Amino acid sequence: MKPNFILGVILLLINSFLSPALGFSQNNTYEIFLGRSERYFRFEAQSKDQINILSGIVSIDRVDGLTVTAVANRNEFENFLKYGIPYQFIAAPNEGFEARMLDEVDIKGIDQWDFYPTYPAYESMMSQFQATYPELCTIINIGTLASGRKLLGAKITSTLVSSESKPQFLYSATIHGDETTGYILSLRLINLLLSEYNTNPKIKRLVDSIDIWVFPLANPDGTYKGGNTNINGATRGNANNVDLNRNYPDPRAGQHPDGYAWQQETLAFMALADQQHFSIGANMHGGAEVCNYPWDTWTQLAADDAWWINVCRQYADTAQRYSPAGYMTYLNSGITNGAAWYVITGGRQDYMNYFQNCREFTLELSNTKLLPAAQLPALWEYNYRSLLNYVEQALFGIKGKVTNSITGQPVHARVTIQGYDNNNSHVFSSPVHGGYFRYLAPGTYNVTFSAPCYEEITHSITLANRQTVFKNVQLTPIILQAAFTSSAPNIQIGQTVSFSDASCGSATSWLWSFAGGSPATSTLRNPQVTYNTQGAFSVSLAVNDGVNSHTLLKPDYVSVGLNFAMANGTITTCAGLFTDSGGLTGNYSSNENYTMTFLPTVAGAKIQVTFNSFDVEPNQTCNYDRLKVYNGTSITAPLIGTYCGTQSPGTIVASNLAGALTFQFISDASLNKSGWSATISCQYQGVGVSILQEDNSFKLFPNPVKEGNLFLECGQVQGEVRIINLIGQTVYCQKLNTNYQQLDVSFLQPGLYFLSIESEKRVMTRRFEIIR
Repeated sequence: MKPNFILGVILLLINSFLSPALGFSQNNTYEIFLGRSERYFRFEAQSKDQINILSGIVSIDRVDGLTVTAVANRNEFENFLKYGIPYQFIAAPNEGFEARMLDEVDIKGIDQWDFYPTYPAYESMMSQFQATYPELCTIINIGTLASGRKLLGAKITSTLVSSESKPQFLYSATIHGDETTGYILSLRLINLLLSEYNTNPKIKRLVDSIDIWVFPLANPDGTYKGGNTNINGATRGNANNVDLNRNYPDPRAGQHPDGYAWQQETLAFMALADQQHFSIGANMHGGAEVCNYPWDTWTQLAADDAWWINVCRQYADTAQRYSPAGYMTYLNSGITNGAAWYVITGGRQDYMNYFQNCREFTLELSNTKLLPAAQLPALWEYNYRSLLNYVEQALFGIKGKVTNSITGQPVHARVTIQGYDNNNSHVFSSPVHGGYFRYLAPGTYNVTFSAPCYEEITHSITLANRQTVFKNVQLTPIILQAAFTSSAPNIQIGQTVSFSDASCGSATSWLWSFAGGSPATSTLRNPQVTYNTQGAFSVSLAVNDGVNSHTLLKPDYVSVGLNFAMANGTITTCAGLFTDSGGLTGNYSSNENYTMTFLPTVAGAKIQVTFNSFDVEPNQTCNYDRLKVYNGTSITAPLIGTYCGTQSPGTIVASNLAGALTFQFISDASLNKSGWSATISCQYQGVGVSILQEDNSFKLFPNPVKEGNLFLECGQVQGEVRIINLIGQTVYCQKLNTNYQQLDVSFLQPGLYFLSIESEKRVMTRRFEIIR
């Protein structure tokens, strides 16, 4: 944690205890919100870190220096009051706003686009697009809300080129219901792409080469909060007063960073992204004039930072050229890294980039959120060229297909750039047609293509600005490689585990070995094994296809009887399952107050706890039921965090000399939930390890490895590969059988390891790290 961040936390805590809330107290927030679902307000922050902390309490709308504009519903505002920060209410965008509305719209008769449609007129316009241009446009409803309003999108593409060869592009607008400039610009963009397809060569090229998806109204319940006939009462949040741009899974803050369940709108767009595998897009907002690129949730730069700066600069520069002086010049002349402006969690942009491997940025179109209709034509003139140019970016970069070298069938492969990718910046080829799209700044890159049960391959590719490099890749299937999974790696004494063969190739025989299990060996492909003794036990599988053989050993793969339910006490262990008092199947009880400390079994090691599930009675301030985690041997140690609701603690690692973590759980008199399940392990750092000379005569990547596979490229070397942990134990061993070796290390805990290749002539060793 950075020192100035710590200072910000301390100042907030001091404020919360010593300063009275100014203006109003929690007791009369009912009056503040009477007739309102949300309030806009402004305050002066003490530091940038304080702003970033408060962004988890209320929805930060805009930051100018240390002046913060924020939006909150009643519960969020009550939490903000606890910090005792002076504030003043400001007018919401809908106050005093009167929109020019049209109830009947003929898309072919529109001249100026200086109006807002009523909601029925909006549905009619979308239907007209499809009816008028059926060969180019399909209108898709991804969800009908409880209000009856629909989440409508236009898919615009021609059939001249198969969709298998096309990138999927996504524009969406108005995720905040009172930011409506993008609503009309999106409708007008649909109209432009369709109406000028046969007369504008650039548009024809885009529509022929890209599947373009446009969703003009991502939050119809917020935009038409005052009724279907006007947008005068538009609000930021949806019908449940939830900020949809804080409601997505977050790579840093977990699945529900805002403390709310995923809204119907959120679920619909997440499902759309899962189905369509968008490669590039943008989300339109209002309230500023700037291109906001990843990341929003943390300050580290994206792997594609140079590419983002390039494409956002192109957008802003083009908009500036076709607009009056001062437009799209906010912050760094119209572009900004999101977290450098202010940090948010649960944003759509970071969700799409991290979880969907899609390049999406946040496009802030106008300082005024609810723009007077007469100004809409001007905003279109400023932006439409930039909107088209950004769509065109989908055609540049590296693209191609990944197929099976023997059958020619598509392969769902991971496309990774060595020494470049981080935070899920890699992309995948389509499992349906094998196509992939990788957008990059000019340069030379070592691009690796890998997939389970295939030999990976790396190509050096040089890319110039606005260039497309086509690279089709054939992956060779691995002849034979042992692999397996299990139904439950953490069990009670006497329980049975089902093992499933997941080997690559065409094995005809299987020989299993189960330390501590009954039976101790098996020749079945998918055996079941019962464990009657407490401990952590290894499993190995040897497969044979009549010509080739391969063996995989997973040390300490099954944990038996090492289940620790929440209670008072101290446990010394480096393996096991940690649950609430109800165990894996029951809820915790009312009026609990337990403290449990975990100590490592090896001196110098650090306890690590990874939460697999978490569901504790929700409350904005975690005052009802809560799990508190301390970095040390008691509750007097530094507090790591307080957790409730479904906001999982994620993975927590001790950083104190004892290597201990202490958990305190308190529940109130009512409403018990399912609690949690977490895996206990240890990180060993520098314990009892001799210094080894590293050998660079073979390739080992990725390093560090975040997911389940580690890859070796070792030429003609034959022998045995071993992975050794930091206390000198061999945790993985298998024979080398190809020049390119894929190792499944998903069972290993995060930390440092040594990989050793032992041949008849010498021993070669390299160090690598596993991170999660």
